[in-house]
Amino acid sequence: TALREMAQQEDENKRVMFVFDMYAANGLIDGADVITAIRGLNLNPTIQLVNSLGGSDNRGEVTHTFDDFWKIYVEVRDDKNAGGFVDFVECLKIYDIAENGTMKLVDLTHMLLSLGERITEQELDEVLKDCMLETEDDDGWFPYLPFLCRLCERPVPTSWKPT
Repeated sequence: TALREMAQQEDENKRVMFVFDMYAANGLIDGADVITAIRGLNLNPTIQLVNSLGGSDNRGEVTHTFDDFWKIYVEVRDDKNAGGFVDFVECLKIYDIAENGTMKLVDLTHMLLSLGERITEQELDEVLKDCMLETEDDDGWFPYLPFLCRLCERPVPTSWKPT
């Protein structure tokens, strides 16, 4: 098991270095790119959390070496308050009135535009374009699990059947 842990650590290091290199110029990543890079590593921190650890809303304000970026990554990875895929599924189940794996698109839109860490209408359009695998039906219902899997870059479970 120690060998397996070492191999997993090496894989994680390679993934983090790869993402860092995608955003870094001359060995430094701009603080404004830290949130996108961290999310590219399949973590879903808030902007507030990343900014408190060294990210920035403003390009050119701060830059980080790989070692700095690694520390931010580890803090975010180990954050116990961060929501995960299962938490997101549970949140969407609240809107699954018929308990059949569907919710109204208008409810999802409202949630993303007005609750928690809000997104803009332009960001919403991008998310829906990238993540809506199936269209809503005539009554405005759509299966939320494929959407959420795509959003979180996870495969749709083989046990999932559309209703």
